[in-house]
Amino acid sequence: MDISDLYDHEIAKIGPLWQGLMQRFARKANSRRNLEELARVAADEFQKIGLVVEVNTAPCLIFNPITQTTGSPEIIVVGRVPGTHYAEDGTVLFDHERKRDEVLRSRERGEDFLGQKGG
Repeated sequence: MDISDLYDHEIAKIGPLWQGLMQRFARKANSRRNLEELARVAADEFQKIGLVVEVNTAPCLIFNPITQTTGSPEIIVVGRVPGTHYAEDGTVLFDHERKRDEVLRSRERGEDFLGQKGG
């Protein structure tokens, strides 16, 4: 799924969700148990906002000797929760008029996406 396939209201929800996950898990050790918990919690939280994600925790295990740190997990949006934006034949429905309206309103407000500045 490409970023352009997301509605602005979905994009606006991703940032705070990601920030909350990082605050919750940033200080935990990169153990198998903690990374599995991160993947499970991330999948559950994104599902609540209607998105299906794939969580790649491998970067958390790769140590960079120059910076003395490991990488961050990657959360990739792969689609929407089944049944929320699908026609009976299984084709994905995308409301182009809604997306257009969100883009135009965000431009009027000077935002990169609608809701970026709050309100």
